[in-house]
Amino acid sequence: MTFEIIILILQTVGPFTVLVTVYFLVTELREQNRVARANARQNIADSHQRLTLAGLEEIIIRIKVKLRAGEDLTPEEETAYLTHFTAILRGRQSQHYQYSLGMLDQSEWDAMLSSFKTLLGDERNLKIWSWVAPTFPADFVKLVQNEIGETPTEAPPSDEVAIDKEEIPEEDPEEETTKN
Repeated sequence: MTFEIIILILQTVGPFTVLVTVYFLVTELREQNRVARANARQNIADSHQRLTLAGLEEIIIRIKVKLRAGEDLTPEEETAYLTHFTAILRGRQSQHYQYSLGMLDQSEWDAMLSSFKTLLGDERNLKIWSWVAPTFPADFVKLVQNEIGETPTEAPPSDEVAIDKEEIPEEDPEEETTKN
C-alpha cells in the first residue's frame, strides 16, 4: 500500500468521523442540559426545604401565631419577619432567573408564579415588598407587579414593619424637594 492510497482512504473516512464526532457532541450537550435542569430543580427543592425549616424556628412560629391572632409584633419579631419574608422573595428571584435561563419548565414556573398571589395577598407583605422591591432586578419587579397588580413604591413601610433606623439614612427635606 502506498502513501497516496492511505491519504485517499483517510480523506474518504475523514468526513464520516467528523459527523460521528458532531453527533457525539450533540448527544453529550443534550445530556448535560438534562443534568443542569435536574440540578436546578434540586437547588430549588433544597431552597424550599431550608426556608421551610427556617419557618419552624421558634421566633417565626411565634410570629405566625401572633399574625393569625391579629396581635402586634415586637420590634425583634418585626425584624425577624422582615428578614424571613425577604429571604422567601430572594428564593423566588432565583427561581425566576433559572426560569429565564430555560432551566424550569413552563408548568413548574406557572406553579411558582401562583405563589406571588398568596405571598403578597397580605397587606403586611405588600408593604414589605413595596419597600424592598427597588433592591431586586427590574425584570423581576415587573413580573411581580404584573402578578399582584400593584406598583411598588420606594417609600419604606409604615410603622407596622419596624426597621432599624440606623440602616436607613435620613433624607434632607431640601433634597426631597429637588427630587420632585
